[in-house]
Amino acid sequence: MERLSTILLSMLQLYSEFMFVYFKFVEQIELPVGKKKRMVVIKMDKQQGTMPHDNLDNFSIDGKELPLYQVFQIINATTTNTQQAIHQIKDFCLSTTSEENLRTSLEFLYSYGFLTELDQQIERNLQIENPVNQRWARLYQIIRDRRQEKAKPYDYTRTDNYLERLEALDIQDKESECLRDFLYVYAYFERKQYSKLGKYADRILLTLHELKDPMMKELFSIRFDEVQVIYHWKRNEMIIARKFGYRILNTTKSLRKKIDIHNMMALGFLYDSYESAIYHVNEALKIARNIDFKPAIEGIKNYTLPFISAYNGVTDGVSSADQAEKAHLALAKGDKKTCIQLLSELKTLTPFQQYYLGKAREDQSLLEESYQRFMKEQSDYFFAMLPLKELRKVRVKN
Repeated sequence: MERLSTILLSMLQLYSEFMFVYFKFVEQIELPVGKKKRMVVIKMDKQQGTMPHDNLDNFSIDGKELPLYQVFQIINATTTNTQQAIHQIKDFCLSTTSEENLRTSLEFLYSYGFLTELDQQIERNLQIENPVNQRWARLYQIIRDRRQEKAKPYDYTRTDNYLERLEALDIQDKESECLRDFLYVYAYFERKQYSKLGKYADRILLTLHELKDPMMKELFSIRFDEVQVIYHWKRNEMIIARKFGYRILNTTKSLRKKIDIHNMMALGFLYDSYESAIYHVNEALKIARNIDFKPAIEGIKNYTLPFISAYNGVTDGVSSADQAEKAHLALAKGDKKTCIQLLSELKTLTPFQQYYLGKAREDQSLLEESYQRFMKEQSDYFFAMLPLKELRKVRVKN
């Protein structure tokens, strides 16, 4: 019995997926730790096959909460519905009193899109005297502020502001160091200065190896893979970008994260395979509709789908509420006049819109300017191929 109990404790900590059958029949398991008996209280709802999450005693040893990572593993192993499990873990996060779990829950809530709950958890961490919790809370407040500002027209001073706030923080622990470097990456991504991502990606990778909390390591690893997708995509290194993209799709349980990755994967197949691109568009749209995530639905329908469809000349039944993509679709149908008219109404043109207009007019100077802007302003080798390919066609004609 002693040996069996020891084995069960190890399984609880590392391989909780094996515990489902056992926990269906017991409500309390005595597990030895060292020479003393300690009680792990794990109560199952025998009718629902799920675990109650409204009582912290359900996840405790001698009144001390289990780390969030172990709670995560247990609930996932004992709940057949993945999304139900995620909501149960969210509820546990909101009721936890452990300082460690309060910190770790910030990343869980952010990663799974529980942003309202994240705001509550930031406030809870700020109210704790522990300076580590307060520092984490300030970092996640920067993340929240950044997300809210993204809805507004881009302004360089926005990233300047939160970079200054980052510099003012006294970063000491490895998790905060890692999170700070992710924020640097996001700042340069917003600025479209993709060439600067590599430095911080290298630092994040080194720090990841030093993290001790399995939950933070797992969630930050998914974040890191997403950085790698973007970094290699923008450098037009698509084999590497796709490797990281597929790894995220096979790893993350966050449906919103899956939408983001499918959307990026769709765009990444622009030049190689219309069928693969549309597959990822449809997957992203299906998930977005299933969870009624309207911003993603509108974004895919008005930007990703028409952009890929127009580039490949497959426009039947495809439309967009965006004026530039309307112009792109008109161009794909051979209606250059409408394309030029729609783009001429815009006050300023993005590199994409210069490409559309340059292609409609067969204007080498516009195409060259579009190419230079993609390369110099954005370090975007992938989308720089759009005007470059068209320039080659125009030059052959002339």
